[in-house]
Amino acid sequence: MSVSELKLEIINKVTSISDEKILEDIIRLINQESAMDQTYKLTEEERDAVQMGLEDVADGNLHSSESAKNMLEEWLKK
Repeated sequence: MSVSELKLEIINKVTSISDEKILEDIIRLINQESAMDQTYKLTEEERDAVQMGLEDVADGNLHSSESAKNMLEEWLKK
């Protein structure tokens, strides 16, 4: 079945639905799909930060989750 045929079938079936809950679920699903289609574009600063993070990983500059949690707690106390 082609995309056009699928769309037509969906339209025909949706127009026959009278259950509001089902229609709300359908629109929620459609909205989620639309949101997933949007690609987030990184700024130059964000790309640089990601690159620095990847370099840190490659260089072995890592902290455990526990260590990072402790550093964050200390930073928040200041």
